[in-house]
Amino acid sequence: MPDPSQLVIVHDFKHRAIPRDSIPNNNPALGTVGDNVPPGFGDSHALYPSGQLEQSGYMPDVQAWQGWPVGWETPLWNGATYTGRLVSTLWTCIDLNTRQLASFPAYGVKGVKVIPLPEWANNPEPELYSDWVEFAKQLFNTFQSCGEAILWCTGRYSESSGGYPARFCVLNPQLVNVEWVDGNIEYSIGGRHLDRKDICHIKYESMPTNLRGIGPLEWASRSIVSAAALEKMASDMAAKGGIPWGVLKSPRKLNGKEAKELQDQWLQGATSRNGAPAVLSGTLELESFATSPREMALLELRIFDETRISAALGVPPYMVGLPMPDGLTYSTASQALDFHWRTTLRTHAGAVASAMSQWLLPRGSGVEFNRDEYIRPDPETRARTYQTLFNMVDEKGNRAITIDEIRLAERFLPNDPATIDTGLEVLT
Repeated sequence: MPDPSQLVIVHDFKHRAIPRDSIPNNNPALGTVGDNVPPGFGDSHALYPSGQLEQSGYMPDVQAWQGWPVGWETPLWNGATYTGRLVSTLWTCIDLNTRQLASFPAYGVKGVKVIPLPEWANNPEPELYSDWVEFAKQLFNTFQSCGEAILWCTGRYSESSGGYPARFCVLNPQLVNVEWVDGNIEYSIGGRHLDRKDICHIKYESMPTNLRGIGPLEWASRSIVSAAALEKMASDMAAKGGIPWGVLKSPRKLNGKEAKELQDQWLQGATSRNGAPAVLSGTLELESFATSPREMALLELRIFDETRISAALGVPPYMVGLPMPDGLTYSTASQALDFHWRTTLRTHAGAVASAMSQWLLPRGSGVEFNRDEYIRPDPETRARTYQTLFNMVDEKGNRAITIDEIRLAERFLPNDPATIDTGLEVLT
């Protein structure tokens, strides 16, 4: 039975609920840090800065120190994720979708009529974002990578104006806690309760009784892990000298010095023989590897996994540098963009716009994203369409589209600016 006076109370510092009166363990470090190991990162760095936990309520990011096992990942604290360490194709697909969606301007609709949106359509939170595009990138990045996007209201219009959100921002879903409390769904962040009416929770996929969104990274997880491992293997091989094309074999065991001298002699002879055949003497034998670098890198398997990732994120493979599957081709670039819009971007934009409309605007009004520039036909196709519409005339002589409306659609000034209200001043 150990002496109770020699025992030290150890608290679980991985969780946030840490008593303020807890005392760190003052036992000497053994094995990986301290005076008993060679100089390294851990010898000159503390576990965490004094007072950081008490001041912020969060632990600092974990970093590997001297003696940390090669290949181990550091723990995930403070809502961090492994997504930043995942295969590059995954983030390339997310970035492709996000930067397109963020470039679509938002506009308001009421029935078939276009209406102006409040100031938040230009910048939802000027204290955080430079413009709408930066906000939209955070919105769609979390929507795809985390399977959900959580908006938080930071300011409202007056009750006489409806009390709708006037300012809002995107929260990190990894830091937001969602749970059932007495039959109600409650949101909190860092222990701070958030009023549910200030929250707009947009889920990528949803299941009954599941309070959190489900994203494509979950059902593509096996392909992601496999592709990440193959990508790391390829980078390790490149960093450590690549794949050798052959080997010099000796019937006797060579020590390190002999092997290095033999290798140096081969390199010296290879660079000075000027195309003449190599000469091997004694018992040395040159053996070439039958396995090519392509086979050694398991390139076909990597392409398969990364194609599955692009499919899960709704991106045509060729858009991220992957070969297209057999039998799937597009005759024009506009067809590929239209396919991308119809199968992926349209569904993302529709889900987000619908949820934001319910939260931000009166009933009957909505938010939509203008995708015209992304799927806009070529000039010749547009000209034929305009010509057909111009030639459509009703019984009263009204045309389906006028010349001035065509000019406006093409961002040209009308022939007579006074004949149509563009909403802009004509520059002279």
